[in-house]
Amino acid sequence: MKTYIKDLDGALIEVTDLNEALKQVAFYISFLYDVPSEEQAAFAKKRQRYWKDLFQKLGALKNDHLSTRTDNHNN
Repeated sequence: MKTYIKDLDGALIEVTDLNEALKQVAFYISFLYDVPSEEQAAFAKKRQRYWKDLFQKLGALKNDHLSTRTDNHNN
């Protein structure tokens, strides 16, 4: 079964390796931008919001997978 999340732009993103996706998104969130102009600051803020949103969705997906696995082991 394929797993997808929807980004802030409404695009569906297939998650093929959840742990790797979390690592990659955490890496992107950690970028600090040297933003000399207001336009660049606005772009950096938008990107940070995008990556944080994906990270939250991936985290929720991981929690769902973990609880499903726990539920299956208890049955």
